[in-house]
Amino acid sequence: MTDATPPQAATAPGRKRPVLVWIIFLFYLISCVQVIVAMFFVAAGGVDMAPEQQAYLAKFTAMDRVIGYANAGITLVGVSLLFSLRRQAVNVLALAFALNLFSTAVVWFKTDPAAVTTPAGLAAQALGIGMLGLVVYYSWRLNKRGTLA
Repeated sequence: MTDATPPQAATAPGRKRPVLVWIIFLFYLISCVQVIVAMFFVAAGGVDMAPEQQAYLAKFTAMDRVIGYANAGITLVGVSLLFSLRRQAVNVLALAFALNLFSTAVVWFKTDPAAVTTPAGLAAQALGIGMLGLVVYYSWRLNKRGTLA
């Protein structure tokens, strides 16, 4: 008889995926896909909006939209690398965080989001940026502990 169990080298004890990595991956997978789909439908005119919101979105250029798609895509790549326990996750997530901060600053400089967004929406945006910062810090800590390879 042959032993059909897989080799244990693939699941080394030091490389066990933490539960928080699963949570981060699933949360950002759902969130980023939702953002990409929503941006597409808004750009395609498939979402009913108030005239104020339409005027606000008209201020954004194609480059602004590309940056939004890129930010969601880079975040997806970063959390996928984190899920795979890859060291590159730290740099990619840090890039996504920096791009998020940059694009948010540009939006605030070019427009007035407070005019069309509720205070709860603005708080949610700040919370989202803060959470991504914590994910970058957490991935950095995992790398320092040797969990990422």
